[in-house]
Amino acid sequence: MDLAVNTIITKLETGERFRILWKSHDNSYGYWIKFDDRTRIPEKFTPVTIVNEDYDISDDNEMDDFVEEDDIPDKKRERRDRIWNILSEALSKEPEIYEKKSRRKILLEIQNKTGMNDSNIYPYLAKYWKKGKTKNAFIPEFSKMGARGVSRNPSKKVGRPPQKSPFGKILTDKDKENFAKSINKYYLNKNKYTFKAVYEFLLRDYYSVQIQTEDGGEKLQLLPPDEIPSTKQFYYWYSKQKDLIAESKKREGESKFELTGRSVLGKSDYGVIGPGSRYQIDATVGDIYLVSQFNNSNIIGRPVMYFVIDVFSRMVTGMYIGLEGPSWIGMMMAIANAASDKVKYCAEYGIHIESNEWPCNHVPAAILGDRGELISKNADSLASMLGIRIENAPPYRADLKGIIEQHFRTINTNATMFLPGRVNSNVKERGGKDYRLDAKLNIKEFTQIIVKCVLFYNNYHYLDYLEKNEHMISDDVNAVPISIWEWGIQNRAGILRSFPEAKIKLALMPRDRGSVTSKGIYFKGIYYTCDRAIDEQWFEKARSNKSWKVDVHYDPRDMSSIYIKPNNCNDFELCRLLDWGSKYAGKCLDEIIYEHEKEKYDKKSLRTKEVEAKINLQRDIEAVILEAETGRSSVPKMSKSEQLSDIRSNRRNEKEALRKRESFTNDENSELDNQLPNANVASVNEINISPVSQMIKRKLEERLNQ
Repeated sequence: MDLAVNTIITKLETGERFRILWKSHDNSYGYWIKFDDRTRIPEKFTPVTIVNEDYDISDDNEMDDFVEEDDIPDKKRERRDRIWNILSEALSKEPEIYEKKSRRKILLEIQNKTGMNDSNIYPYLAKYWKKGKTKNAFIPEFSKMGARGVSRNPSKKVGRPPQKSPFGKILTDKDKENFAKSINKYYLNKNKYTFKAVYEFLLRDYYSVQIQTEDGGEKLQLLPPDEIPSTKQFYYWYSKQKDLIAESKKREGESKFELTGRSVLGKSDYGVIGPGSRYQIDATVGDIYLVSQFNNSNIIGRPVMYFVIDVFSRMVTGMYIGLEGPSWIGMMMAIANAASDKVKYCAEYGIHIESNEWPCNHVPAAILGDRGELISKNADSLASMLGIRIENAPPYRADLKGIIEQHFRTINTNATMFLPGRVNSNVKERGGKDYRLDAKLNIKEFTQIIVKCVLFYNNYHYLDYLEKNEHMISDDVNAVPISIWEWGIQNRAGILRSFPEAKIKLALMPRDRGSVTSKGIYFKGIYYTCDRAIDEQWFEKARSNKSWKVDVHYDPRDMSSIYIKPNNCNDFELCRLLDWGSKYAGKCLDEIIYEHEKEKYDKKSLRTKEVEAKINLQRDIEAVILEAETGRSSVPKMSKSEQLSDIRSNRRNEKEALRKRESFTNDENSELDNQLPNANVASVNEINISPVSQMIKRKLEERLNQ
């Protein structure tokens, strides 16, 4: 039975649950640990027992260690790292750490080296084993961690009182801004000023004033001591902000950093002991032009190909072909594919395989990249949540990931050599044909071809350059990736681990901060809602009090939904678009940002036209008023009493005149006269001269003659 590390085994009769920690290369025995408060020591088991008795086998669905790196306060992170540095070497000694006699010897070595008693070590070991063998097992429970690790704003100066320095104050944002400017200006350069000298420059530039001397000269005078930060405050601030790599490069230079700061040395496969010890991942642009899936007349350019390769066996464990990147989105898809079911993946492209043809659906111990996407903030979750060690090759050191570089050459040479639309350097020659016009394949068809090439490579490609170890030679292992993988699973097992698909996706998705407002959960200009927010009346609370921040995990390729993690809570909530925001359904983040920017641009343009029209409107109104005033000046003036004496009668006469002028049967407004016989026109005109009209006419003539 092929049981992966971290698999959860439940005994149906008693309900007891166990986590598999390790198993032997021949699958004859292994070690697991029971999930209860008392058990701290692993127990030996045999797979035969699981088969013969009633056990339920499932992946690890425990989410209690799902803590993001940014959520861990500095002190908690330091404590976690300190314990990890003490125990990591011992934890890697498998299976010795699980056996009583050898474990006692290992713990005595730790005790002699660090002074920790073995009774204090066992609780840490148990937490590590029960929580999926990840580094985050050594931090306290999230609910007990307290507030986030944010900077405090005390009302009085905190910390130890100054012993020697007379300076010290409550640091403000302005002080920290001054610190940053001084560090960038004086410390992070090749002048190599000491930190003490930089502190003195800081005081000169920001904490002194210029005064007149008695002889008429000028000099600098420091501010009062309680308005000046101390040296310790300055150094403590920088110790939390500094980047060792950036500091080394800027102070020592790029060349010296390359000489002394390499993170990986030697051959690419040095130090790997079995499948999953280290994966290599990288991206390249395919040497072929593709057409659109929706209109094969539209050429969409060259695809980006991501591959994940197991260093030990040279097995391609994951891949992604798309138009993303090189970027975190493409790498995210490749890593997710490496941990997914390949039978299901191949079926999406109409390819039927057996599970033993591509048996790669686990998480590795380490991933090696080239300082691209793996140095971003998004990669932190791989280490904290999945226990994957992130390794990055220094710049210009492609030899450290030569295995995957060699695979790119294999793919571009063998897979794309005869495909239509392949890049051809002869296009620049006189009379040469433009190879882009030969493009015939869309991205799905190209992916189908690459999947077939990967299956061929994994199962049949002979690795001429592979150097077998003595055990492979004695076992007569073929230099084919699948053969080496299977031999490694049998003889070097215990490294590959399994996690639930949901946990892998959440660890890979980019994350950011959103806000709970009275209108909904606001993120990237879009509003969302969820059942929990409605049940707990988040939006009503935000309206009556104020909004607050929440962590958001999202897939920028489709913003129809996001995941949020409420404060002080380990559960993730799926959020959906509000009904009135359905226009964003199925849209990617770039499309939404474009629409928002376009709307801002249109608003500015329309605002200009609006102001211009408003100015013209004001001018027209003033012209009407001026014309009215000019017309009134020619009319004989009346006294105030005369103007106010007969308003009701004037209104009635005006209304009658308006009715007459606006009547549909009026000569000037009606087209009915053209449709009446000529004999009736005169009669209609006679009817139109009514007694009321005659009275109005007479009244007006009398006023004009006055």
